[in-house]
Amino acid sequence: MSHSALLDPPTRAAAAPDAPRGPRTRSPRRRRGEQLQGWALTAPAAVLIALFFVLPFGLTVWMSFFDWPTFGTPTPIGFENYADLASDPKFGEAVLFTVGYTLVTSVIGILLSLGLALLVRPRFPGRTAVRALLFAPVTIGFAPAGLLWLAMSNARTGVLPDLFAKLGLAPAGVDWFAEPTTTLALVVVMTVWKTAGLAMLVLLTGMDSIPGEIYEAAKLDGANAWTTLTRITLPLIVKPLSLVILLTVTTTFLSFDQFFTMTKGGPDGSTVTVVYYLYNAAFVSLDRGYAAAVAVVVVLIMAIISIAQVRLQRGRKAEA
Repeated sequence: MSHSALLDPPTRAAAAPDAPRGPRTRSPRRRRGEQLQGWALTAPAAVLIALFFVLPFGLTVWMSFFDWPTFGTPTPIGFENYADLASDPKFGEAVLFTVGYTLVTSVIGILLSLGLALLVRPRFPGRTAVRALLFAPVTIGFAPAGLLWLAMSNARTGVLPDLFAKLGLAPAGVDWFAEPTTTLALVVVMTVWKTAGLAMLVLLTGMDSIPGEIYEAAKLDGANAWTTLTRITLPLIVKPLSLVILLTVTTTFLSFDQFFTMTKGGPDGSTVTVVYYLYNAAFVSLDRGYAAAVAVVVVLIMAIISIAQVRLQRGRKAEA
C-alpha cells in the first residue's frame, strides 16, 4: 500500500439528494367521499331554504298572475295585478312613508346604539347590570312593546302625557295619536327603544375584539377621543357595523307589528307601511292575487336594498 493511500482519508461516494416530493394526490374514492360529506352537511340548510323561502316565493309569484278570490276558482289575468299596483297612489304613498320611516329610524337607532356601545364598553361598577338593562327591551316582542307604549302614551291614563305636561314640554290632555307627526315620533321612539340593545351588543362584540395595545399606542401619540373613534374604532368594526346597518334597515323596512298595535295605519292612513298595505290587501280586501303581487314587489325592493348595501361595502373595502 502506498504512502499516499495511507495519508488520504477514505472517501465515500456522495449520496444523491432526494428528489423533491410533489403534492399528494387524493384518490378518486377519497374525493368522492369528501364531496358526499360536503353535500350531506349542506343538505339540511338547502332543504330548509327551499321549503321555507324558495317554494313559498315561487307560489307567491304564481298567485300574483291570478285573480284569486277567497271563495271560488282562481282566474289567470296576466300582469293585471302589477298594473293595478303601479297605478294605485296609496301604494306609492306607503312606499314613500316606509322609506322615510326607515331612514329616520335607522339613522337614530344606529347612532344611539354606537353611543351606548361606547358608553358601556369601559369597565365600571355595575357594567354588566347596565348592559343587561339596555338589552332587556330586545327580549320583548314588537306587538307587546307596541301595546305597552300605546298604554303609556294614552291621553287619559298614560304616564308619558302627564309627565310631559308637568315638565312643560307638551299641553295637558292632548291626544298624541291624533296628529301624524306625534304618532310617527312615538313609533320611531318605541322601535329604537326595542332594537337598540341588539345593535349595541353586536357593536360591543366588535369593539372587544380590538387589541388594547392599539388604543395605548394612540394615547401615547396624543390622539383625542374623536380621532380614536374615527381612525381606530370605526375602521376596525366595519363588519359588525355593516351587519347592524343591514339588519336595522331590513327589519325597519318590514315593520308591521308596531303600526298594527299602536296606530292601525292612522291617523287618516298616514302611517301605512308597505307590509301594512299588504296586510290590508290580503286580509281586509281579501284580494289574494293582488296581495301576492305586492309581496313580490316588496321582496324585490328588499333584494335591491341588500345588494346595494353589499356592493357599497365591497367598494369601501376595495378603496381601503
